[in-house]
Amino acid sequence: MKTLQTALIIALFFLCTGVSHSQIEELSDGKEKQAAKKTEKAEGESGGGKEVTFALHGYAQANFVVSRNDMGVGGNRWINSKYQFPRVGATLQLELEGNAYDVAHFFSAVQIEYNAAGEKTNFPKFYYPNTMLQYVYYQSIADFKRDEISKAPTINIRETYVDLYGKHVTFRAGQQIISWGEIEGIEAPSDVVIPWDFTTMSNYFEYSRIGVVAANLTFHFAKQQIQFIWMPLFQPAKLPEESLYKRGVTSIKRPAFEARNGEYAARLSGQIGDQFRYGLGFLYGFDDMPDTRVRMLKSPASILGFNLYLPNVLFTDMYYNRVMVPTLDLNIGIGEVLSWKVSANANFTKDFYGKRDLIKNSTVTYLTGPESTNLFWKIYVGLYLGQQWVINYTKPGTMLDTLELVMLPQSNKLPNEQIIEGYGQQYPYKWMLSSNIQRSFGENDALDFQIRFALYTDPKLKKWDYVIYPYLMYKFTNGVSTSLGFVIANRLGDSRNMIISETRYSF
Repeated sequence: MKTLQTALIIALFFLCTGVSHSQIEELSDGKEKQAAKKTEKAEGESGGGKEVTFALHGYAQANFVVSRNDMGVGGNRWINSKYQFPRVGATLQLELEGNAYDVAHFFSAVQIEYNAAGEKTNFPKFYYPNTMLQYVYYQSIADFKRDEISKAPTINIRETYVDLYGKHVTFRAGQQIISWGEIEGIEAPSDVVIPWDFTTMSNYFEYSRIGVVAANLTFHFAKQQIQFIWMPLFQPAKLPEESLYKRGVTSIKRPAFEARNGEYAARLSGQIGDQFRYGLGFLYGFDDMPDTRVRMLKSPASILGFNLYLPNVLFTDMYYNRVMVPTLDLNIGIGEVLSWKVSANANFTKDFYGKRDLIKNSTVTYLTGPESTNLFWKIYVGLYLGQQWVINYTKPGTMLDTLELVMLPQSNKLPNEQIIEGYGQQYPYKWMLSSNIQRSFGENDALDFQIRFALYTDPKLKKWDYVIYPYLMYKFTNGVSTSLGFVIANRLGDSRNMIISETRYSF
């Protein structure tokens, strides 16, 4: 049962600790902000020259990561040492960009990575009893074949899209990264369109974002814009296999590639006056983090004349549910360097009334607080306090009904307490504190220090979780830099600790 308990923690654990090791923002603007700047530039120069241009740029980077194994070595042959080097290698990203007169823009970023540590991808196969149905069983007693660790380079198309410009309208189609929201931190409730890659081990924020295939139509008028997005192929968050392996998850099933399984989003945003910005969004899609489905197979037996059904094997499957997510953003300027920001969402699931344990309850989440561009001494600070409320909160009940366990042929329930804890909904609400602090030093701001952290606690402030990311970056020249980051996180009973070193040459 302990393995089953930990299996249920995965849904929210990855949302926080996964984001934790990849949500340190790059000092230069994120790729989505760069793209926006390029779009603005193209629009601003629309009355200028008529020409077709192409440019190739990118970067080469050396990667080195040391991680501590907090899952435990004993009984888990998948992890065989206390300290490991999961990432030792290099990354090459090539970016091709082109402009066609003042009507079109093209951008493509292809990432090629070599990891000398290799990827453990060869997992054992199992079969359901007396059937030919095969499944992968991630559990502590399983093992991978060490002579089949994949060390081949991997290729990842981060973005490839085309922009078409018209009068007061922009259309973008292809693989793209879409960001919503105003605040910068580990938690950003309104940033709900694209999923996160929780397997990345990098100091750079952009690495944690997964591009989606989408058609993105935006209308611009009087400092306002209306955005319509269609994503025909659902892309869930990317989860580390080793954590699934440890937690006893049987399988993860994503929605089929069908027209009815597309995702849709719309957002109205803009500026009113000089000191007020807003955003109102809505997403109709799938939850990027999976729900839990439990199946228990039993063998019939007759004991003292009673028909009993003894548990034989239990499968923990994960799948993705439909959700409706309205979002809100506010940015209220206070003077020249200070602003007050709000980021919020409501995640409405199928189980709005909280009657089904195996589906996450609906929630409302918000963060609000001050943010400064340069408070003093080149210090940037963002500090946000908020809560997550569970709609129709279900109080944790008793453990598994033993009588039901042995008297009924089928039992598809796990203890209510375990399910709710696995979804991070064991309290009617929880407190959240998220912050981002940055300070530049030296001539030409060559050295930059940044720390991101998030704290979570129950209503009575007794049980605490934390996510902390200090990060240093030194620029030798305009094109050469090195970074050193740390990950210190404990979220829902799981820890993640890493040291990350990256040296980059941009061209």
